[in-house]
Order: sequence, then C-alpha cells, then structure tokens
Amino acid sequence: MADIQQLKHDVIEIGRWVDSRNWCPATSGNLSAKIDESRILITVSGHAKGALTEQDLMEVDAEGQPFNNEKQPSAETLLHALIYGHDPQAGYVIHTHSIFGTVFSRAIWQGEIRFKNYEMQKAFRGVTSHEQEVVVPVFANSQDMMALAKEVNAYLTQKPVCPAFILAGHGIYTWGNTVAEVRRHSEAMEFLMECEYQSCLLLK
Repeated sequence: MADIQQLKHDVIEIGRWVDSRNWCPATSGNLSAKIDESRILITVSGHAKGALTEQDLMEVDAEGQPFNNEKQPSAETLLHALIYGHDPQAGYVIHTHSIFGTVFSRAIWQGEIRFKNYEMQKAFRGVTSHEQEVVVPVFANSQDMMALAKEVNAYLTQKPVCPAFILAGHGIYTWGNTVAEVRRHSEAMEFLMECEYQSCLLLK
C-alpha cells in the first residue's frame, strides 16, 4: 500500500503544476492517485487545483463510491476508477481542461486522434519511434456519467490504447505509474494537441 501522506503531497503538487500552465482554469479538472486496489485518493469537487490542501482530497472505493459522505468527489470519479481498473500500472490520473485540449477536440467530437511522425510521441510509455502511430480515443461529452463510463469502459476493454483519452469539447485524461510519468504523458498530450491545432491553421 502506498503512503497516503505522500500521495496527498503528490496530488497537491500536481495541482500546482497544472494550474501553473493554465490547464485547469477556475475549479475545473480533477486529479487522483491510487492508494491500493480498493481505494483511490481524488480531489473534492469545486476546488481550484492550484490551491489544494489535504482537506480538498478524499477517498473513494474502486467503483468510485465515497467513504466519507460529507465530501463530494468529482462528478467524473467513475472515469478515474475505470482507468485504474483497466491499467494495473496506473498510479495517478490527471484530467485537464486546457485550451487546445478543448478547442481541437471540438473538431472531432467522437472517434480517434492519430499521431504519427512526432518525436514527442516517444514520451508515452511503450512508444519507441516517431514512426509508430499513436491512437487516442475521443468520446462525445456527456452529463450522463454512467452512459459515458460505459462507453469508455467498452473501448478500454477492447483496444490497447495510449495512456490517454479525450472528452470532446471538455478535456484530456492521462495516466501514469509515477508522478514523473503521468506529468510526462499529460505534457506530451497537451503539446501534441497544440501541434495538431496549429497544423490545421497552416493548412487553411
């Protein structure tokens, strides 16, 4: 079992990191860390990620249900739980609401984004060449979290994916084993989304 105090410190520091890049404006986004196979530490709903304290974090079970009903977890807690359930290596999840993650994904809405011939692709776990094609699923945004979770679950069950997915017009989910890895994956996705957006502008 991971040290809970260390995980709290990690999530708070990740919050400051994403806030410094304006990837979670206002109180958007959510962050989590896996305590063990049955418990997840996640941010409480409605708190600015750059000013998190230990009181802004709470524990939920492997299905995303809170142990403490006095606090309200993020509405998207179930998606975090699905990620940990599908990827045994996942130790942290970052969900951002960046400008490029939001704007460029609106042009797709549903399907997949395919990255190829970017050196930055090698930032993702398991990718060793720019010539590999990296496929990231894009799901239509929905307020029906159960329906959205069912769609995400079906995709993750059937296809091996890059440690990321996108909610169109909403934001990016990335995950990793360590703090360093999840930050690397998050930063790589943000970079690639901006590259694709800028490429589309050049082609006009």
